[in-house]
Amino acid sequence: MLMEGFTPWHIAEGLTIRHGPEWVRRRTMLDVPLHSAIAKHVQGICESCDTFTQKVYNMRNHQDEVTKDLEKELNKWAFDCMAVKEYSRLIIFSKKFAMLDTELIYSQCDMSWLYHSLVKASEAVARCESGVRMWKYFTTPAWYSLVKYCDNLDNLIGKHVLEVEQSIAMCTEKDKVKDVNPLIGAMLLGEDCMSVEDIATLLMDMLLIGVNTITSTVSFLLYFIAKQSRVQRLLYQEIENITPEINLDKVNNLKDKTPYLQACLKETLRLAPPIPLLTRILPKNIVLDSYNIPRGTLIMMSIQDAALKESNFDDAAKFYPERWLSGDSNVRHEFASISFGYGARKCLGQNVAEIMTTLLTIKVINGCNASKLSSI
Repeated sequence: MLMEGFTPWHIAEGLTIRHGPEWVRRRTMLDVPLHSAIAKHVQGICESCDTFTQKVYNMRNHQDEVTKDLEKELNKWAFDCMAVKEYSRLIIFSKKFAMLDTELIYSQCDMSWLYHSLVKASEAVARCESGVRMWKYFTTPAWYSLVKYCDNLDNLIGKHVLEVEQSIAMCTEKDKVKDVNPLIGAMLLGEDCMSVEDIATLLMDMLLIGVNTITSTVSFLLYFIAKQSRVQRLLYQEIENITPEINLDKVNNLKDKTPYLQACLKETLRLAPPIPLLTRILPKNIVLDSYNIPRGTLIMMSIQDAALKESNFDDAAKFYPERWLSGDSNVRHEFASISFGYGARKCLGQNVAEIMTTLLTIKVINGCNASKLSSI
C-alpha cells in the first residue's frame, strides 16, 4: 500500500516539495483546474466506462463469471480515464491512450511504454514498502527497478509537458490557450509558473497514486456489491430512477442523485481503504490521550483500524451502506473513517475519484441495459 506523505519515488526523484509555503503554492495552483476537469471531460470518461463494461461482458465464461484479469482491466480503465483520448482532453494528457482497446501493452510506442512503466513502478513501490526496507542502506533490485521505471515515467511525461508548452507558445488567441490542456496549462501559465521538470514529477505522482488507489477502490466496491444481492437490487432501482435526469453539464450533481451508491462507496473505503495509514508531522505540541507529544514528531494514523473499531461503528466488519445514509446514528465520530484525509492535505483528487467510480458502477450495474445510460 502507498502511504500518504512518504513514498520511495519521492526520494528517487527529489523534486516534489511536500511541505511549507512552496507546497501550499503548488497545491493551490492545481485545485481549480483539477476540480473543473471532470465536468469538462465527463464524456470521455463515460466512453472509457462503456469500453470497460463491454470488455468485461465479452470476458465472461459460460457461468457468467469473469475468471481472471479483472483487476488488470480496472487498472487500464483507471489509466485511460486519467490520461486518455485527445478528443476529450482528460485529466492529465492530451493524447489518445486507450489501453482498454488493446492487449499489446509492452510495445515501444509512448502509449504502451507509459502504461508498462506505471505498472512496473507500482510493483516496485509495493516491494519497497513491504518487509525490511534494505533499500535505505544499499541498492536493492526493487529500488533499482523503481528508479528505472520512475525515470521512464518522468521522461515520457516530460515529453508531453514540453508538447503542451510548445502548443501554448503557438497559440495566437488568448482564449484558445486554456483549451490546449487545462491542468498542465495552469501550471505553466500561473503567476508562479512551475518548471517542466517539476510538472512532470508532480504528474507522475498523480498517475502512480491515482491509478492504483482508484483501481483498488473499484475492485473492492464491485466485490462487495457482487456479494450482496440486496445491495444490487437497491442500486439498480436507484440507477433506473436517476439515469434520465443526468446531464453532462451538471455531472457534479451525479453524487447527489445517487445517495445509496455513494453510501456503498463510503462503506467500501471504510472497510478497504487503498491507503490504510496517514502520516503527519506535528506543527505544535499536543496532548493526545494523556500523552504529551512535542512538535516535529512524525505521527502515523491507522485509519483502517479506526474504521473497524466497534466503538466507532456497530457491526464494524459488516458491509452495511445504510449506516452512511442521512439520519443513521451508527457513525460515532467524524474522523472514524477519513479515507481521503482531512484538512490542508486532504486528497485533491477526491472528486475525480468519486465521479469516475460512480460512472463506472452505474455502467456495470445497468449491464445489458446500457442503452438507458446513453444520456450520461
